[in-house]
Amino acid sequence: MKKAFTLIGWLLAVGVYAQQTATRPFSFQYDQRPAVSLEGRTLLNPWAGGLNATQYSTMRLNSDDRDDLVVFDRTTDKVSTFVAIDSPTGKGVAWQHAPAYEANFPVVYNWLLLVDYDGDGRKDLFTHGSGSMRVFRNESQNGQVVFRSVADPVMTEGYSSRLPLYVAGTDLPAILDYDDDGDIDVLTFDPTGDQVAYNQNMSVERTGRKDGLDFKRTSGVCWGHFKKNFCNDFTFGLECGGELGQAVPGAKLASPSPNARPLHSGNTLTVLDTDGDGNKDLLFGFVTCSNLARVRSGGPNTSNANFTAFDSLFPARNPIVFPAFPATFLEDVDGDGKKDLLASPNMTANENQAFDFRASGWLYTNTGTSQAPTFQLVQKDFLQHDMLDLGEGAAPALADLDGDGDVDLLIGYAGARTATWYRAGLWQFENKGTTQAPSFVLVTTDYLGLTASIALTNVLPAFVDVDANGSLDLVLTANGTEMRVFLNTAPKGAAVQYNAATAIRWPTPDRMIPGDLPTVTDVDRDGKPDVLLGKSDGTIHYLRNAGTVASPTFQLQNQSFGGFPLDRFTGARSLVIADLNGDQKNELLVATNSGQLRVYQFPNPIDQSLVLLDSLTATGVPGKGLVAGMADLDGDQLPDLMVGSVTGGLRYLRNTSQKVVITSVTEEPAGPWVFPNPTERYMTVRAPHTGRIELLSLSGQQMLSGQVVQADTETTIDLGNLPDGTYLLRLSADNRPAQVQKVVVWK
Repeated sequence: MKKAFTLIGWLLAVGVYAQQTATRPFSFQYDQRPAVSLEGRTLLNPWAGGLNATQYSTMRLNSDDRDDLVVFDRTTDKVSTFVAIDSPTGKGVAWQHAPAYEANFPVVYNWLLLVDYDGDGRKDLFTHGSGSMRVFRNESQNGQVVFRSVADPVMTEGYSSRLPLYVAGTDLPAILDYDDDGDIDVLTFDPTGDQVAYNQNMSVERTGRKDGLDFKRTSGVCWGHFKKNFCNDFTFGLECGGELGQAVPGAKLASPSPNARPLHSGNTLTVLDTDGDGNKDLLFGFVTCSNLARVRSGGPNTSNANFTAFDSLFPARNPIVFPAFPATFLEDVDGDGKKDLLASPNMTANENQAFDFRASGWLYTNTGTSQAPTFQLVQKDFLQHDMLDLGEGAAPALADLDGDGDVDLLIGYAGARTATWYRAGLWQFENKGTTQAPSFVLVTTDYLGLTASIALTNVLPAFVDVDANGSLDLVLTANGTEMRVFLNTAPKGAAVQYNAATAIRWPTPDRMIPGDLPTVTDVDRDGKPDVLLGKSDGTIHYLRNAGTVASPTFQLQNQSFGGFPLDRFTGARSLVIADLNGDQKNELLVATNSGQLRVYQFPNPIDQSLVLLDSLTATGVPGKGLVAGMADLDGDQLPDLMVGSVTGGLRYLRNTSQKVVITSVTEEPAGPWVFPNPTERYMTVRAPHTGRIELLSLSGQQMLSGQVVQADTETTIDLGNLPDGTYLLRLSADNRPAQVQKVVVWK
């Protein structure tokens, strides 16, 4: 028996418009609530964004009495912040991602170390400068993180004058109180890259205070009586000359090797007493070395230090070995009061695809003492274990894959190294939550068997109704320029059916090169999929499909679509076309290579320049090399945002934009063109003119994919998968005003 209902004015069409404001209030907010489970394990920080080449420091972020964790990723120059919480196991600490602090850090690049130089109990920030380093004093109070620049660059007293304290951009220095006098010193490699320069802090000696940055290079020409050339070719027993580098008569001086490099190439340093003898040893990594070497000190811990031998592997059990350039860090991350050893490659990119960026944070806990540490390998995916991290180049796509009414998730990625190849595919997550509270569970790491069957890298998935039949097809871009279409053969509303064996290989769009990101959409509304190509140089190319769905021909129509200028870093890259605030007008969301998110008014006509509506600065620091995907995940009929990045993870940003207000209702023209209305399931459209129809909610959210209809031709649409309610059917065409018909689904 049908439900009783009252329908006032269902023969009226609705003319809606957005209540205009001065600022177009688009907003997205980082949200950690959607749960994610892998192999029965719920992730603590699923949306932290992934990590690649990491540097670790601790400091107080909030107002409790525990140190928190700051992680700098060298591949993206991005800071990630984590607060210490009680471990769910009841032992030690766990690290909860706390992105609200990230925007409070200054812009840094190459490296970041936190060291308390002024003795106020708050760790200050040291980072790379132009051939030197910069210092920011920590002036945080009551959980408000504040840094103030105090030295740019840091200066040191050299052999002949006062000069910027040299730190190569490829290097990682050691910053600590080496001589135990209370102020911090700096050890770094000199411009040759072969010898360590000891920059002693003279604050105590000159002023009696321990809070200065008064450095002097006191080590002569080869501090420590050693030098190195490449990986494990150390030379010991050198006589280094006087305090300012004068030669000692008859001394054996450090001299260039016959095979010495002409340029500095890259070194990392960590200083600690590894064997409990009171002398501070060096852990040394080199840019072309896979191993971490320990250089043993014979003492003393002064400008007259003498290093006498080295071990090529450290720790002796489960030594640190990466494909290249290991770096180490000392911080207490298990909450037992003793500093642990963390290691990661000091890389800016995955050179030769040799690194596994899914497990690039190695943690060795200290099972010895603070004075005589013993480091035991615990895990190779510290922090990464608790987040979605597919290695690098994560690319999300959202759609209802199983036909249960909520949104599921596919993630493409750049690739993963195995013993024989570097390949990528798709991870599939089923949404087992609700339409208001999503909860994602991993189904497979090789959706459609693509990793095993096709040699793919840099996989970018997208859901598009390319054949205009109302169901979502899968468009896959991979290997830089290859495009494949998996047509959905399932009926509307059912679980999708894609067949890798019958996928259509589309021709590469004109002028597409590796690094470009295509967005497939019907730009000219002729019923055929076109391409908007986000170029790696920051421009957008519009390529019109002059062929068919099965055999498209993409012809370049406009190589400066929207008026974007050449800008490799902040220009357009990943594009999403959606109605972000329910005003029944599509916006263009642009995610850039350098990490910005911007909203533009989609051009109408399409040859106009894009109008910037909002720069989404409140979204924080989502990462670099962004790839965006959108869908309504919380049931508020506004599309939410997921962004993947170079670091292989995702961030979920909930749409908190102000919804439009329906402020007027006007009578529709005579002669309804959809029937029956109300309907239990099927509805026939007899359009007054050729165009494209879209079914929208009353707030403007698209409920069914658009499709092309012909004038005076009956087209049947299936509304059986929609809940009872009132919807808007919109007919639009170029150079015609849109017509809107109110329709009712009533079962």
